Amino acid sequence: MPKLSIIIPAYNMNAQLNRCLLTIRKTIRLPYEVIIVDDGSSADECVTVPAAGDDVRVIRRAEHRGFSHAVNTGIRASVGEVVLFLHADILLAPHAAEDMLDALIRDSSIGAVTAVAPRTYALARRLPETNYQSWSDFAAVAERIRSGGVKPHPEIFAEMIALMVRRDVVESVGFLDEQYVMPPLAAYDYTLRMTQAGYAVASLPNVYVHHDDRVYGWEACEQQEYEKFQAKWGLSLNYSFALRSDLFPLMDLSRERLRVLEIGCACGVTLREIGSRNPTAKLYGVELNERAAAIAAPFVQILTMNVEHLDSVNFVERFDYIIMGDVIEHLLEPWAAIRNIRELLVPGGSIIASIPNVAHISNLHNVLCGHWTYEDAGLLDRTHLRFFTKSEIIKLFEGAGFLVGEIRAKRFPLDPQWKEFRDEVLSLQTIHVNAEDLEAYQWLVRAQRV
Repeated sequence: MPKLSIIIPAYNMNAQLNRCLLTIRKTIRLPYEVIIVDDGSSADECVTVPAAGDDVRVIRRAEHRGFSHAVNTGIRASVGEVVLFLHADILLAPHAAEDMLDALIRDSSIGAVTAVAPRTYALARRLPETNYQSWSDFAAVAERIRSGGVKPHPEIFAEMIALMVRRDVVESVGFLDEQYVMPPLAAYDYTLRMTQAGYAVASLPNVYVHHDDRVYGWEACEQQEYEKFQAKWGLSLNYSFALRSDLFPLMDLSRERLRVLEIGCACGVTLREIGSRNPTAKLYGVELNERAAAIAAPFVQILTMNVEHLDSVNFVERFDYIIMGDVIEHLLEPWAAIRNIRELLVPGGSIIASIPNVAHISNLHNVLCGHWTYEDAGLLDRTHLRFFTKSEIIKLFEGAGFLVGEIRAKRFPLDPQWKEFRDEVLSLQTIHVNAEDLEAYQWLVRAQRV
């Protein structure tokens, strides 16, 4: 049985830390060591650990250096074959550590696994009730979740609230980047480096831990750290790691040996989710951003190129689905590109696309007020080159040899001012307007090759 090194950075969290230690001692039956790094806590919060054997070591730092430095200190002091990173305000349930270790051992391609917790792992899509009043109540909730037996779910990156990593992965990836002093972006950066190196990172929806989810006053710092992350990676957290699950209802993802190409796949999040749902699927991507493509490349067959210069000879496959999520509006000549892409589809294959609706009520209002202001994101993203309504989308695909089999509106709640203006437009007698055409923020399209 491998030895577990549990590393816990702590800063002014002595009470929470001792609750965490109590659950470690209650639940972990593996050989382990605990390394607590007191990151310059104030005198009244300095880590004090009741004597309980040689399983716990405290490393004290006089100066507060931040999360990454504290974790790196713990890594240097650790000796276990497996490392478990915990936040000080975590509570473990019975079997949690053993289940995480089992997931690591069972699949050699997985280098790191993370438990799920309230809010933090909303991507796990299985968040339970959190109104328990005691550790035993929490343990009962965790056990019910555990009984579901959910398999590991692939992630591009993860938090380090409860993250278990093989020692060889730690040695390969190295230490945390100490330019990050707060946990979230430090963890994203660290685990993203694992993904880039070809190690799978997985969340375990059946392993639930409690996290206090306190407000730490990180908000201003997180913005600064986000900017550091974006400068380092050349990637946007909002765009490059987005999962386009809104497009999944337009596809049959259960088909054996499904062949999928995603144009503008960014870091490959959507393709990896498809692969998780259908292990027989063959996945390909086209991505212009070389740094995003490098993150997707260990798990997806990828070409780094401009889709408008795409040549069918670059592909040995022909595809059942080609996904174009928020791509077409960025093309200089989308009509020619769609005709060209048609040749990559099998007969009866489909393009699955999302396209912003230029006729959204907010745009219509602003135009009538004399405004057409480009922004960093949204309907008038300054990188958009072409603009479409529902009818123009249908013309685009039909002109390229497609039949639009389905087109559905993706809506967001309207502000009161937009609702009032929408009602005024719908009341006009001189022109007929559909409410859906005004309310759709995007059009989600399945266009079949004919």
